[in-house]
Amino acid sequence: MRSVTLLTLALAAGCTKNPPTQRGLRVWSMWGGDEETVFRNVLRAYDPTIENLPSVADDKTIRALVAGAPPDLFTLKDPSALGALAANQALRPLDELFVTAGLKDADFTPGALSQCRFRGKLYAIPYLLDCMVLLYNKRLIKEPPRTLEELEELCKRLTKRDSSGRITQIGLRPPEAVQLLGAAGAQFWDEKSERLTADHPNNSDGLRWYKRLMDAQGGNEAVEAFSAGFAEDMGSSNPFFKGLAAMEFSGQWNANWVFKYTPGEEIGVAPLPYPASRPELAGTAWLGGNLFCLPREGKRTDDAFAFLTWSQTVAGQLRFAETMHGVPNQRAILQAPTLRTGAPWRGLFARFLDLANSPRASHFPVLPVAALYQSELTAACDAVRYGRKSPEDALRTVQAKVSRELEKYR
Repeated sequence: MRSVTLLTLALAAGCTKNPPTQRGLRVWSMWGGDEETVFRNVLRAYDPTIENLPSVADDKTIRALVAGAPPDLFTLKDPSALGALAANQALRPLDELFVTAGLKDADFTPGALSQCRFRGKLYAIPYLLDCMVLLYNKRLIKEPPRTLEELEELCKRLTKRDSSGRITQIGLRPPEAVQLLGAAGAQFWDEKSERLTADHPNNSDGLRWYKRLMDAQGGNEAVEAFSAGFAEDMGSSNPFFKGLAAMEFSGQWNANWVFKYTPGEEIGVAPLPYPASRPELAGTAWLGGNLFCLPREGKRTDDAFAFLTWSQTVAGQLRFAETMHGVPNQRAILQAPTLRTGAPWRGLFARFLDLANSPRASHFPVLPVAALYQSELTAACDAVRYGRKSPEDALRTVQAKVSRELEKYR
């Protein structure tokens, strides 16, 4: 919410225009460390004069928009910020540029461009995607669970305890609330009525599933006590890599890491499980994206969009995907042999490529209150997990609170 507050203040105060520059494009990106090196090499391949400021948090970008001194092009680390920025007219609509450049919706993977649209207008261009699905340990699981019912049974069987009753291995690492809700067929928003649907019955069912999965592993308190000792996801300390969790919901970056930090052939990749009563949800994947935006007051619009157009070419997509280990957002690139063969981990990576192209690849709706909405859904999930509220009561609270905030954008 801090981002929205800063932006609202900016609109009240007015923005001054940044002075013209003779230097190369100024890009602010989210990546740091090794990832920034990869992105910088991509920029150099396109234009060596481009300047990149790495590790930029969204708050810094918003302050620059407030001050009227934004970069020519920037990433959003948190895609949920897009709706608020677009609603507050801080971003340049890209529809005309998109058509003029010869880009076509049909060339993009499912969910790639819908992450970038707000009220029907295009406000961002993706440059690779994140694809979150089910990772499982093949030493423990011969066939991955297709349904949530099968997942529940595996959670019961694969959760282990020591002589004192403390958990030593968990079946499923607790996933993010919106990912589990998405797997269960959640309905977050009604496009036709433009109304929040936090209290939709599908969402109640999703929260019930979350609680069932935690109960299958000994209850929320026991699961939380065990999970509290988990280290960061990134690198060799990931609890899934260390054998502390038999399954987790996670993304394609693991394809490379599992061969670096574990015997990689022991890891399998599958779609997110779905309720057995809803077979139409088979093949579900949950998407994130690297979204690039242009500021409304930007001075180098044509130059900036020329780079984004290049980022959608075979050369642009492959140069980044081969080294960043992100999923291409262009359909044609998903079958590129260099992404699927060669290093041992490429075969695992190919599973993510296929799942990202599923018609059931989905994401959280683009709304000006998306950040608050996701936070409140997480709080509702916690209330249900701990038995403080029923799913219906918890979601009614979300519906009321987020709807009030949404009214400010009507």
